[in-house]
Parts: sequence; structure tokens; C-alpha cells
Amino acid sequence: PATVSLSALVVARRRQRVSNLGCRADPSDLEKEAARIRAEASALEEEQRQQRRAQRALEWTGGQKSISVAQLRMKLEKEEKMDFSDVRDLLDFKEASTDNLSREEFEVKLQMLVSAKKETQRALEAVARREEEKEAQVASMKEEIGSVFATEVDGEDRSLPTRLVASLVYILPLMDGFQFGLPLLEIFPAALPFVKLIAPLLMLKNAIPFGTFIFLILFQAQARNGDLPQILRFNLAQAVVLDVLFIVPDFFMSIISMELPTSFLVALFVILFGVMVYSVTLTLLGKVPDGLGGISDMTRRNLGRGF
Repeated sequence: PATVSLSALVVARRRQRVSNLGCRADPSDLEKEAARIRAEASALEEEQRQQRRAQRALEWTGGQKSISVAQLRMKLEKEEKMDFSDVRDLLDFKEASTDNLSREEFEVKLQMLVSAKKETQRALEAVARREEEKEAQVASMKEEIGSVFATEVDGEDRSLPTRLVASLVYILPLMDGFQFGLPLLEIFPAALPFVKLIAPLLMLKNAIPFGTFIFLILFQAQARNGDLPQILRFNLAQAVVLDVLFIVPDFFMSIISMELPTSFLVALFVILFGVMVYSVTLTLLGKVPDGLGGISDMTRRNLGRGF
């Protein structure tokens, strides 16, 4: 610090002299004075660097004239927190003396070696991170595949029969929204066999007085039955939500005695049909289909806090 203050004082005085000469000296004198200041500052900086090197060499040797290569290695490893088994490559001399360790050549080699080691360490860490990420992905995939074939997850029944029953509950909203999707048969005539398959079930439901409401009450009651598997309860509750979304437009049209735009009804059917396909797919894979945003939120509220 004292050397820094002295150098700053010298530079300040030189600058003051240049400032004083500014009004009466010619440009060549000013340039010479500025060059002398730069040379003097450079010399002071070099002297400070040499002092730092000498101070560090004294710390390494513990005030002794020299230390062994093994002792130098221990000092460097403690300071830089890395392996220095190749420290002998830094030495162009046999002994690690204070004078040798304070040389500029040694400092340059040391800095280059430290930089190379840090770069190598960063590269190895990046490779290790990538390997860890790959292992985590493989483990996650194995877990996902295992859950597909698992008959029990977290103590809950996820057997194939349970998944099939939980998927079949979406037949109810499909039947109640069936009429909104009929215009699509003109675009997709290949879906006609599927319509013929659903039609008898729809006729059977309509033959039961208040059939839809009876099924809704039954689904709602079973969804709150804590003895049933979680995946079945969630799908029962979600089927109720979807069915209500189909019933509301039909109920509204009966009140106002007007037909809603066909495009709106078809769009509603397409969206909710997509929701049902998503739900059935995840359910068959043994997953709870709870990633449907607002619909899944309504389902959870429908199930209550105990779910």
C-alpha cells in the first residue's frame, strides 16, 4: 500500500509539472514529459509485481531459502484447490528456492498451468453434468415404462381392469354430446361405424326416464367413494364435468327455443372429444388425466378436499 501511494504521488507530481508546463512548453516537451511519466509508471508497476512475487515465494517457503518439490506441491494444491502432481514441469531448476519461485518465468508458467487445469476441470464437469442428465432421463423413462405396466402405484390400484373401467366412464359425456358432432359425418364418413356402435347405447340411455341425471348422480356418488381407486374416482368426476358442459348448451336451447350456431356446437364437440381422447389415453397408461387446466380444476373441486 505504501508503494502504491508513493507511485500515485510521483505520477500526480509529474502530471502537475506537465500541467504547469502546458502554457509555456512546446508540444515536443510535453510529449517527452508524458513518455517519462508512462515509463516511470510502468517501472513502478513492474516493481510492485516483483514485490508480490517475492512475498508469495516467502509465504510458500515459510521464510526459508528453499523447500522441496513435494512441499511446493502441497502449498499450490492448498492455494489453488486442484491437483499439482505435475508441478515439476514448472521448474527449470532443481530446487524450489525463494529466488527461483519469485521469477517472472515461474509465475507465467504457473498461471498458464492453472488456467489449463481450470479449463479442463470445467470441461470434465460439463461432461459429468451431461452424463447425470442422461442417467436421470433414462431413469425417468424406465420409471414411466414401469408405471405403464404396474398394477399398483403409491398403494393405489392401477390394474388393467381398473384402467378399462375408468376409461369407459367417458361414454356418458360422449353420448350426450353425440348430437353436436353429427355434422362431422359429412367430412369424416369413415366414422359412421363408430356412430352405429354408440347409437344403441344412446337409445338405451334415453329409454330410461331422466337417464342422464341418474347416471350423473351415480357417477358423482361413486367419485366421492374413498374405497375406490383414485384413478377411477378422478375419471368419474371428470366425466361428470364434461357431461355438464354438453348438457348446458342443450338446456339453454330448450329455454330460449332457439338453436345455437352449428359451428359453435361442432367446435364444442371437437374440443371435448379431444379432452376425452386425452383422458382415456392417459388412463389406459395408468396416469391420472389431471393436466386439463380449468376442466381438471373443476374436477378436483367436484371431488372435494379429501381427494
